[in-house]
Amino acid sequence: MMQRLLSLQSTMGRLAFCAFLSAVLPCHAKAGAGAILHIESATPSDSIKVYSKKFPGLFAEWSDVPEKLQGSPLVRPDGDAHGCSRIQRCRGCAIFVLQGRCSFAEKARRAEAAGAALLIVAMAADGPTVGMAGAVRRSWLNGRSPRIAAVSVSKAVGRQVLLALEREEEPLAASCWKRQKNVYGDIMSEAVVAILAVSLVMLGAWHSVEDLRKPEGQEKFNEAVLAVEESSGVQFVLFGSMMLTVLFFFMKYLIYILLFLFASGAVSTTSMLLEPVVAAWRPGLRQRRACKLPARLANILGVEEEHSWSDAVAESIGGVLAVCFLLFRNNDDFGWILQDAIAIMLLLTIQRTLRLPNLKVGTLLLICTFFFDIFWVFLSPLIFKKSVMIEVATGGGTGQSVPMVLKIPALSGDLPGQFKILGLGDIAIPGLLISLLLRHDLVRRYKRCGGYFLAGVVGYALGLLATFVSLYLMQHGQPALLFLVPGTLVPTCLIALRKGELADLWAASYGPENEAGDAEGYQPLAGEDGKP
Repeated sequence: MMQRLLSLQSTMGRLAFCAFLSAVLPCHAKAGAGAILHIESATPSDSIKVYSKKFPGLFAEWSDVPEKLQGSPLVRPDGDAHGCSRIQRCRGCAIFVLQGRCSFAEKARRAEAAGAALLIVAMAADGPTVGMAGAVRRSWLNGRSPRIAAVSVSKAVGRQVLLALEREEEPLAASCWKRQKNVYGDIMSEAVVAILAVSLVMLGAWHSVEDLRKPEGQEKFNEAVLAVEESSGVQFVLFGSMMLTVLFFFMKYLIYILLFLFASGAVSTTSMLLEPVVAAWRPGLRQRRACKLPARLANILGVEEEHSWSDAVAESIGGVLAVCFLLFRNNDDFGWILQDAIAIMLLLTIQRTLRLPNLKVGTLLLICTFFFDIFWVFLSPLIFKKSVMIEVATGGGTGQSVPMVLKIPALSGDLPGQFKILGLGDIAIPGLLISLLLRHDLVRRYKRCGGYFLAGVVGYALGLLATFVSLYLMQHGQPALLFLVPGTLVPTCLIALRKGELADLWAASYGPENEAGDAEGYQPLAGEDGKP
C-alpha cells in the first residue's frame, strides 16, 4: 500500500507540474501573411542534411511584389545587426537585419546601395508582424521611396532564421513570393481545434465519473483521485509566477528537461488509461507478474514497482510513444500526431485524478488562473519588456517550443509547418469544472438538458469561439482562459440561481473517499429528493 501511495504521489506531482505548464501557455495561432519566406541550403549536398523551411511574412508597401524571388544568398551585415550603417556590397543577396535604431526606409536604402535583391527585417518585439509602410511615408519628405523587395517577419521567425545562420555548415539562400490567403482553410483548422477541445472536455468529464457509472470499482477508482483544495488557486498563482520567471531567464537550460518530463508522462498516463483496456482484452495478463522495477526508476516514471504483464504492455506502448516523440517532435508531417497523442492522454488523466469538491473551489481556481493569464500575457511586458508567457510558450529563442499544446496543421495549404494550437490548460482547467457539473447532474439524476453539464459545454464552446474571433481581429496570441472562464462560470451560476441550488452547489462535498471511509459525492446533497 505504501508503495502504491509513493507511486501515486510521483504521478500526481508530474501531473500537477504538467497541468501548470499547460495552463500558462496561451492559445496562440499564427495568422495569414502577405508573403512566404523560404530559407534553404544554397548548395545541397548528399553528405550534409539539407535545411529547408518556410515562414510567413509581410511585404513592404513600397515593394513591387515579385512572382517569385528565388535563390538570393542570405547574409547578415558585418558589425551592425540592424542594417543602419553602410553595408558591404553583395550583389543579388538577401540581407537579414533586426528592427530598430533607424527607420525601415533607411534599412532598405542601405540594402539597395549594397546591391541586395531582398531585405528581411525581423521584429524587435513579440506579437504580430509590423508592415513596413508608415515609416516610409514619413521618409518621402526626405528622400525617394525604396524599390528593393522587402519582407518583415515576426520576432519568433527571426530567432529561427538566426539559429539557422549560426548552426548550418553550408550557406543559406532566401526566396520569397506572395502568399495566397485561404480564409476557409483557416476557419476549418480552427473548427477542428474547437471540436477536438470540446470533445476532450466531454470525454474527460465522462471518464472522471467512472466511479458513479461503475459503483463496484468505486474504492479502487478513488485511490488515484485527489481533491483540489481552496488554497490551490493562490498556490497556483505563486508557484506559476515563480516557474514562469525561472523559465523566462533560463529557458535555454530547461527546455530539454521540459521535453523529457512531457515525454515521460506518456509512460504513466498510458499505464493508467490503457492497462484496464489490455486487462479486459486479455484478463490473464493482469494476474501474471512480469517484473519489479527499481524504486528510483519507478518514482521517475511515476509507476509502481510491481508490474503485471498488463502493466508492462501498457507502459511499453507509452515508452515507444515517448521515444518517438523525442526523436521526431520537429517533424512537421507527423510529429504533431505524437505530441497530440501524449497530450490527449495527459488531459484525460488530469480530469480523472483531480476533482473539484464544490463550486466554491472551482470558482477560486478559475478566477485565479483568469487574472494570472491576464497579468503574464498583457502586463508582464511593463516589467520584463516582453510578454513572459508568450516568450516561454515559444521556447525563448531556443528553436524549440514547449509541447504543452494541442497542434493541428493549418489547412491553408501554401505554408507547411504552420499549426493552429491551443494550450492544454485551456482544456484541463475548464474541464475540471465541467467534470464537477456532470457529477452533480448524475447525483441529482437530472435529465440531459435539465442540468448543468450541457450548459457548461455550450459555454465552453462559445468561449472558444470568442477566443478565435479575438485571435483573428488582434493577430496576436491570446490567453484563452480570458474567455473560457466567464464562458463556463457565468452560465453555471445563472442556472444554479434559477434552480435555487447555488448555496448547495457552492458548499457541496464531491471529493474522493476520505481515510475514515465516508464516501462523499455518492448520495444526494442534504434536502434533495433526487428529482429534477
